Amino acid sequence: EPITSSLGNLRSILMSYRDNLFRPIAWGDELGNIARSVILLVLLLIAQPALADCGPESLENVRLERVSAEGDLLLQDGRKLRLAGLHLLRPEVLSVLKPTDFLAIGVLGSVKDRWSRLPALVFLPERGGAPEWLQERLIRNGAALAKPEQALRDCWPLLTRIEKDAGHALATPLVEGGRFARIEGRVTRVSDGRTARFIGITDITGVRTTGMIQKRDFKRFSDRNIDVAALRGQVIRIRGVRNLRNPAIVSLLSADQIEIVR
Repeated sequence: EPITSSLGNLRSILMSYRDNLFRPIAWGDELGNIARSVILLVLLLIAQPALADCGPESLENVRLERVSAEGDLLLQDGRKLRLAGLHLLRPEVLSVLKPTDFLAIGVLGSVKDRWSRLPALVFLPERGGAPEWLQERLIRNGAALAKPEQALRDCWPLLTRIEKDAGHALATPLVEGGRFARIEGRVTRVSDGRTARFIGITDITGVRTTGMIQKRDFKRFSDRNIDVAALRGQVIRIRGVRNLRNPAIVSLLSADQIEIVR
């Protein structure tokens, strides 16, 4: 069965995941759903203004056409979706989704990437319960890593909390394939070049990686009160795309790509 409009308040659903350590919440009759969603949203926007800008206001019901080998969702209405905020390690696990399955989606903007995909938060309907957040399922199952992107906005802290709750902290370097990297280590060097700032990181095995912030992007970090020079000596986690010419360099475009571990 499709998810009804009464379950369509995306922010209420996501905030409820937060307040319940991301475990599904129970929903009652349709009228009660609407009332609870409205009350919950108002309370959460008051208590947690930093999470108020998490996704669109509502979900829409769609039918799945098929899943590509790369893990993209092709809908019967012709749209192609990618799972926002994820780096898929095992896209084959999405084979559990079958053609004509109902999905509930929250599309994050109208800008398509070069493969004509729209970023979306995706939910799976469950009989007698709340929609299950597909992004959460994949992270918890070890099939994906949280990947920062601008469209997520305040949804990003939710994904990192899921990852932490699932125990996916990096005790050892993780071989992830492709160009996406998630690296944890101690900052041993911070230096400035002519057009960029460099953060030298040494992981637990002694492997060195450099996070690179282009000069044009400095303001994005200062606006979020990140003092890059003060990171020296701290243990941080970075996520980003490896440089094609030098894979030891990871590009950092936004503050969400840096997490201070300790």
